[in-house]
Amino acid sequence: MADTIRFELEGFEELKQELGDPKLAREPVKVLLTEAADLGQRTAITAISGGTGLAERSIGRRVYSRGMEARVYTRIAEPRAMSIERGRPPGQPPAILAVARWLKGTTRRTPELTQEERKQVIEVQEAIRQHGARGKGYMVATWEALERELPRLKEMAMRKLKELASR
Repeated sequence: MADTIRFELEGFEELKQELGDPKLAREPVKVLLTEAADLGQRTAITAISGGTGLAERSIGRRVYSRGMEARVYTRIAEPRAMSIERGRPPGQPPAILAVARWLKGTTRRTPELTQEERKQVIEVQEAIRQHGARGKGYMVATWEALERELPRLKEMAMRKLKELASR
């Protein structure tokens, strides 16, 4: 899976020339990029949900209409993001503290645990050591949602551009 989806609006350059003022083309393209970025962000957040909530809060999006570019990203460090995406193979359990935070649903450095919760943390860590952990697949889900919806969004943008050109 690549980390970038690139696409071209067929006929865009010709329509831009017909508009007379190429700046008029920016708004329909910005709407397209914004809707794509919003979809990507919503999809990633939905797919990654659970745990402490930190992963959901790390998903952002940005639209650069001047460069005609949109990005959906996570502020989590790449190794951690990939672990969430792909999961953990058997034999590679997370740290006890990470399991404790996840079970408590907190990002506090050292959550207070009851004796029962400590036992549960060790059980979860051992289960991951033995069986691994399934990944969330949030990057793949985002990619697939964008690939599914981009044709519709591109068509809407081109329709708006044609309307502007025919005025």
